[in-house]
Amino acid sequence: MSRFKVVITDSDWPDHELEEAEFRASGLDVDLVHLDARRSGDMLPCVADADALMVQFAPVNREVIQRLRRCRVISRYGIGVDMVDVKAATERGIMVANVPDYCIEEVSTATLAFLLCLNRRVILQDRAVRAGSWAYPPREALPVRLSSQLLGIVGLGQIGRAVAVKALALQLRVQAYDPYVDESRLGTLPVTLVGFEELLRTSDYVTLHCPLTDETRHLIGAAELAMMKPTAYLINMSRGPVVDQSALCEALARRTIAGAALDVLAQEPPSPDEPLLRLDNVIFSPHSASLSDESVQQLRRQAARNVVDALKGDRPRSVVNAAALGFGAGGLRQ
Repeated sequence: MSRFKVVITDSDWPDHELEEAEFRASGLDVDLVHLDARRSGDMLPCVADADALMVQFAPVNREVIQRLRRCRVISRYGIGVDMVDVKAATERGIMVANVPDYCIEEVSTATLAFLLCLNRRVILQDRAVRAGSWAYPPREALPVRLSSQLLGIVGLGQIGRAVAVKALALQLRVQAYDPYVDESRLGTLPVTLVGFEELLRTSDYVTLHCPLTDETRHLIGAAELAMMKPTAYLINMSRGPVVDQSALCEALARRTIAGAALDVLAQEPPSPDEPLLRLDNVIFSPHSASLSDESVQQLRRQAARNVVDALKGDRPRSVVNAAALGFGAGGLRQ
């Protein structure tokens, strides 16, 4: 049996026991190489003879892909594949696989946690108590009942739909914008589909759950922020570059919008002198909304399973460029 080389370009966990267990169970003879390459140049010397890549955040760009002599699959630790040049991979006949059902529960829950913190002013009140205050907020800073507020969801995929279900349970009214979803795909979900501008102008909370593409880069800029109500909040759970960060900082500083909650930033981690960090009307988490013990185990095992399937000559469960590579029914090339 052939020996395969699998390169993990980068990951946030200290060991790869779960991945190794999947490879052992498959019966494949795998040489697993772990790099700590967050830049494309750092991985170039090691990937040329790889049969598969597993990538978390490292930029697998055209230069890297052109070096791959025998790679069958690039398996992403996650849902989004914006760090992989999918077009270049497709041109080389390389499958790009992801884990599309990873972290749906976690990110949707984190979204509502952010929303509740913004609504109830949790962070601001915590800071006030720690500073010695035990006073009620002034009337103009009192929370508004959720049942009177409107949540606008941008991107109604699996995570966006999960957010809608949880928000409805909290008695929020929910509307959504997604150019790839129509009424027939809503089923029994009581969500109103609206245009992008209408969503921005009318929502009390705007939460982003769209992939990073050429179409969505800087989807939220100065013009879009100016459309939002001065009492509205922006929540970004997608990718940092979906929002023009400079424009957001200015809008928050000028109180053009009331505040923001960000799990993602344009630069991660941010520079210590990032202006957003100095503002008191924005709260952060370190791109960690997807994490739970269960979600990380699922992610690692399924990303490895995608590699196993590809090395065995099968189609992995989720291949984002399957159509471009000519896969038909049953995972066979047409």
